Amino acid sequence: MSVAAFDGSFAPLVRPTTRRDGPWYKDRDYLLAGWLSPAIWRAAIVEAVATSCLVYLSLLCADTLSSYNTPRVGGYVGVFNTALLAIFIYATSPASGGHMNPLITFSAILAGLCPVPRGVLYLGGQLLGAALAGAVLTGVWGPDKAARIRGGGCFFAPSVTSAGQVVLNDVFCCFVTLYLSYGVGLDPRQAALFGPRLGPLLVGASLGLVSFASSGIAQGSDGAQANPARCFAAAVARRDMSYQWLWWFGPAAAAVLFAVFYNLIPPHHHQPREPIKSDGHDRRLNV
Repeated sequence: MSVAAFDGSFAPLVRPTTRRDGPWYKDRDYLLAGWLSPAIWRAAIVEAVATSCLVYLSLLCADTLSSYNTPRVGGYVGVFNTALLAIFIYATSPASGGHMNPLITFSAILAGLCPVPRGVLYLGGQLLGAALAGAVLTGVWGPDKAARIRGGGCFFAPSVTSAGQVVLNDVFCCFVTLYLSYGVGLDPRQAALFGPRLGPLLVGASLGLVSFASSGIAQGSDGAQANPARCFAAAVARRDMSYQWLWWFGPAAAAVLFAVFYNLIPPHHHQPREPIKSDGHDRRLNV
């Protein structure tokens, strides 16, 4: 079976067909099995490399648009993010599941779709990959330019927008991103509707819509980020960790809120049959 065969994979055809009978937090294997699996460690390395490449190109795009004095930057960013994320998911999902984003991995852990050992290793790989991308960008741009363009992303002007406003926008935009990404790509039930070919493109379109919609909320802000790894890379590139907590707290809060919502309607549990009595007859209904 492929190493990407877990419920939280963006490669639906290799997902396992068995479903657990209870909630994930009572499943010992979900919490502990896999720490020493060479296959999962290799998949985490793939996540590190893919995340590094993804955030590197994403931050380069911001610099390129700025250097050409591009008008209506938000539209270009939305189209670029749609293509960028979709292509990377297509390229990476058979090897690791194609997360490349701590928001996706953390939410998948809490939703019961990504076992804890795999998720923790993926998060570590994504962080290392982002650090590498940020360091390379510092070398490519030079320290002065990297600081001047603020690392290419994840910034706001405190004199115009407060930290609370940034967090509120990030929480809601990340929640929307998760809602759409699960609905078209990550929820195990989506394979029957959209399949492995259309799903990644729709996930990319989801990020494109969110990034475009939030790109003009305030002067001096580049809107919602929905990828803490990208923000970490930008902070490494500009050598400034100020307000870094914002870009992690928002996605983490959104992941928790979405997990609560998602676990109320779990696709990965067997649903019990409840007897319904009517006219003296005992009937059963699937729920």
